[in-house]
Amino acid sequence: MIQSLLKSIEVLGVLKAKESCTIAQIVEELNLPPSTVHRILKTLCSEKYVVKDGNSHYYMLGPALISLGTAASKNIHLQKIAYPILKKLVTLTGEDTFLVIPVGNKGIVLERIDGPRTLKIVEEFGDELYLHYGAIRRAILAYQSEDFIDTYIRKVIVNKKCKLKMTGEQLLKKLEKIRKEGISTSSGDYVKGTMGIASPIFNSDGKVISSIGIVVLKNKSLTEERIKLLKEVVKDMGEELSQCMGYSKRI
Repeated sequence: MIQSLLKSIEVLGVLKAKESCTIAQIVEELNLPPSTVHRILKTLCSEKYVVKDGNSHYYMLGPALISLGTAASKNIHLQKIAYPILKKLVTLTGEDTFLVIPVGNKGIVLERIDGPRTLKIVEEFGDELYLHYGAIRRAILAYQSEDFIDTYIRKVIVNKKCKLKMTGEQLLKKLEKIRKEGISTSSGDYVKGTMGIASPIFNSDGKVISSIGIVVLKNKSLTEERIKLLKEVVKDMGEELSQCMGYSKRI
């Protein structure tokens, strides 16, 4: 499966470089069997990632890639705007900071900046986990539609798609608390001895498009007073980034 995906990416790369190609040209460029290239192109054409000119029999990139490119450019825009705010969050807290975006039922790390007390958590750019994992991802899940959350519970929680043990009822209570407080917290969901604190990020339409947060080591210095302070700082930075994304809180 992975090899087929890599070959498909290579085919798209050839079409990007040459604008249009015949099957023979792609075969020669990639040194792949004609049957393999034909199968890949047939699949890509069925999803409009590639289109075929019926007269010339040339293949070229299709319209489905436009929406992907548009979505990717928005994330890059978000990443650029979020970076200085993440740096500010590091300065104010001294902790590792993360920017996460939703992709389907998972949350992907779009940016990470280590603090001076970095935990060296194995969470890098492009890493993905289900949206109920940890504070930073749950901050996104909490603001999805009821239909989305119901479907998510059926497909992910009920079907036990991940190791984190949690019932649908427990998840709904956590999400309700996040919406009520405007801040998300977790304790050792995927790294024992740590606490996550996160804030949702809204766009100009009032839709949650990402989240930012920190991961803190749970030790003697993590008092209730410090937790309260960290929550306030993360929430303030989340609101600042939301404002930068055009969000205006409705009264």
